[in-house]
Amino acid sequence: MKRAMTLGMTVLLIAALAACTPKAGVKSGAAAGEALIKLMPQGSIGVIAIDVQRAMATEAAQKALQQPEAKAKYDEFVAMSGVDPMTDISYMAMGLQGTTAAGLQEGGLIIAMTYDRDKLLGLIKEKAPEVTEEVYNGVTIYANLDGAEGNQRTRAAFLDPGHIVAGSESVVKGIIDVHQKKAEPLAKDARMAAVLDQADQSAIVWGAFAVPQELVKKALESSPQLKVLEGVTAVVLAFDSKMSGLTADIRALGGTEEQNADLAAALNGFKSLGAMFAAEQPVVGELLNGLDISSGRDHTRLFLTVSQETLDKLGALAQAKAGDLMKPKKDEPAEEKR
Repeated sequence: MKRAMTLGMTVLLIAALAACTPKAGVKSGAAAGEALIKLMPQGSIGVIAIDVQRAMATEAAQKALQQPEAKAKYDEFVAMSGVDPMTDISYMAMGLQGTTAAGLQEGGLIIAMTYDRDKLLGLIKEKAPEVTEEVYNGVTIYANLDGAEGNQRTRAAFLDPGHIVAGSESVVKGIIDVHQKKAEPLAKDARMAAVLDQADQSAIVWGAFAVPQELVKKALESSPQLKVLEGVTAVVLAFDSKMSGLTADIRALGGTEEQNADLAAALNGFKSLGAMFAAEQPVVGELLNGLDISSGRDHTRLFLTVSQETLDKLGALAQAKAGDLMKPKKDEPAEEKR
């Protein structure tokens, strides 16, 4: 029997299983974003907040939960952890702090939820007996969570009765410091404050990212054709559910009006290339018809509206393509049975 249900994996599974149905009386929407920037430490260059309650009330999420396999996994998780995402999870938020000198990603995840600490801790120790503990400013941080063959970078902690955190060591400790008011939150970071102000924090999912200019410079040096990106200093995104369907609003910020117009022209060129596939797959044309690319004095914008009908068609197409990939080619003999 496999052993690898670690605390880090448990947290991620909780996040995934949050794709269920809404409950009343919990923080959501802009409140989730506010909590995010109050807990994330300075140094974060990108954040994403998810309003679990509204996300799981969408038609797409409801259809997903009707699948027997998904429902069985959900019930198994609830029985194992004592956490019912339908009643116990409020929101989740993620923050990124770039990469280390070794190229490893630094980041952290915060989940606002109610839980039975003793039950979850017992589960962790059962599934990951090699788990180690470190007390940091009075908070126990659990490590050695990635299994015997993992790189052992994941850390996790029960921050307080309403929050669980997981991620790299520096970010988990940074969140603890902010929570205990021993360090300044992301909201006080001048570099990110302006970007956060541009994000639509009322959306179901929203994000804000500062684009490190040294990375842009390196990209341009290695690929001069990416020159249309040289003015981009930040990106904000918002995914929401409207009467017209699901929407995606992505804006690249910075640059001059001319640079933004050039970027929009380049993106519209890619859109035109994509339209060539519409004859073979009409659903591609439906998707592209809902995409509008424009520019302004200080931004380039992609705005996409997708109806539920089109989403269903795209899902059916993806399933069909996946099935085709699984079929053996005609000129290849089937694998002999062993």
